[in-house]
Amino acid sequence: MSQHRASRGRTRAKTGRSHARTSTPRVRILAASGVLLALGGAAALMWQSDPDATGAAASGKPQGQRSAGDRAAEADDTRVEAMHAAEGETEETAERRIREEEQKARAHAAKTAHENQREAERESEAAAEEAREKAARAKQRQKEAADAATSGSGGSASGSSNSGGSNPSGSASGGSQSGGSSSAGMSANERRLISLLNERRRALGLSPVAESAGLAGQAEECSARNLQNGTLTHCGHEVLFMGGSGNTPEAMIEAWFNSPGHKTALTYGSSTEAGAAIVTDGAGRLVAAINIDY
Repeated sequence: MSQHRASRGRTRAKTGRSHARTSTPRVRILAASGVLLALGGAAALMWQSDPDATGAAASGKPQGQRSAGDRAAEADDTRVEAMHAAEGETEETAERRIREEEQKARAHAAKTAHENQREAERESEAAAEEAREKAARAKQRQKEAADAATSGSGGSASGSSNSGGSNPSGSASGGSQSGGSSSAGMSANERRLISLLNERRRALGLSPVAESAGLAGQAEECSARNLQNGTLTHCGHEVLFMGGSGNTPEAMIEAWFNSPGHKTALTYGSSTEAGAAIVTDGAGRLVAAINIDY
């Protein structure tokens, strides 16, 4: 009997302990839920009272430190804006300097062009004046040659037939006498042209031509006119050459005889007289002519 009671007592004690173990987790869960609810309510109250402080707490930084960071960021932004403004001013200054240099360059170019134009005009005037003087000298030579021919024909019975200079022998009574002498008024290079022409004519079996002051004057007038105009236009029975003042009589003769048309004009068998002229200007240009009768 006592043994049975003891057994029931042990059974009742075990059951109590088992009940205690079974109820303990439930109590713990309920307690934890209460704690969580309490924390949630506190957090809600804190957020309602100071959202910024809550955000600062959520970020893990105190509110004062975050404000200092914001101020530092604003200072950085200000410095960046100042740098951009300085760069803008620097670019504007550079562009202004470039515009000023371009304006100076254009002004200098315009001034240089104006000076060059004035210099060209002065050279053109000088060339025109020289051409006029040469033309006047040529007319004077023609007049002197005509006077000499008139006086020569009056002093000889045969002078009338030779006054035109058609006598290739250059007799004293004919106009060819004055044409073949230094009274023709040609320069050394101009007379060299006639000499070279006669060498070519002799090589072809043709008679040489005599120097003629009248034809030389016509050649000079034509050369001066063409030099002034800057073109080559025939004035009569002449061959023309235009080039630089460094050209020699030999180069001129070579150029004419390399041209079939000019060679034909200089090698007529009926030609008896010729006059040459070489006219230059201050710009280094040259026009030469041989005027030959046909």
